[in-house]
Amino acid sequence: MRRGTLSRFHLVTAAAVALCVVVPQWWLVVAVYALVVALGVTFPQLQFFGAILCRVRTGRKAVALTFDDGPDPVVTPVLLDLLKRRGVRATFFCTGQRVEEHPDVARRIVAEGHLMANHSFAHSHRTNLFMTRRLREDLARAQEVIARVAGERPKLFRPPVGLTNPRVFRVAAELGLTVVGWTVRGLDTRRGAPAKVAERIVRRLRPGAIIMLHDGGVTDGVVVPVMELLLAELDRQGYRAERLDELMETK
Repeated sequence: MRRGTLSRFHLVTAAAVALCVVVPQWWLVVAVYALVVALGVTFPQLQFFGAILCRVRTGRKAVALTFDDGPDPVVTPVLLDLLKRRGVRATFFCTGQRVEEHPDVARRIVAEGHLMANHSFAHSHRTNLFMTRRLREDLARAQEVIARVAGERPKLFRPPVGLTNPRVFRVAAELGLTVVGWTVRGLDTRRGAPAKVAERIVRRLRPGAIIMLHDGGVTDGVVVPVMELLLAELDRQGYRAERLDELMETK
């Protein structure tokens, strides 16, 4: 969100305050307001608190494969092997803590031409409740760890669990980070059958789609078959998988 631009959150809040003054059933206004804010927190595609990249506008048949919660010492190398065999480059939203724990895997991600991005330091499920100072410290720590280990300071940030609030956009802007969501997610951490995970993604394929999967919190028994099915379908439909930053630059 550009400086001085009101987000949907600010506009809805102003409207709710005004309605509470003039409407006798103020409690109903508050209830509806709380529901709208909850939806805005949960669904990044609503762009409620600020501009979040959920799809790249392009006419090319290109998509971005993104992987969250790694690097994992077992799953990520297997995934990297598969991507290398297929000549595909992806984007890895890594947690600073895991990069610190598995620096060799992190370095391999970058060495093989993939993009490394920020997914917070500790991936706490309470991240969206952090006050500004703590959130800034967490994201900045991830920035420093990734820059030190991988040699690249991330420019993209995906909030843990995809939850957002005004502080997320404020801190991301301070650190020079673009907030990223997704067009479609595979829900691969729910231990669904690989065919169903791949089918869920394929149904929503479109030019510029940002596909969200995981290399942390899953097994290679899920990642490999899902990726084989998905890459085969991308080839069949004439899609090219690219790094997210490259997709953003070559619309």
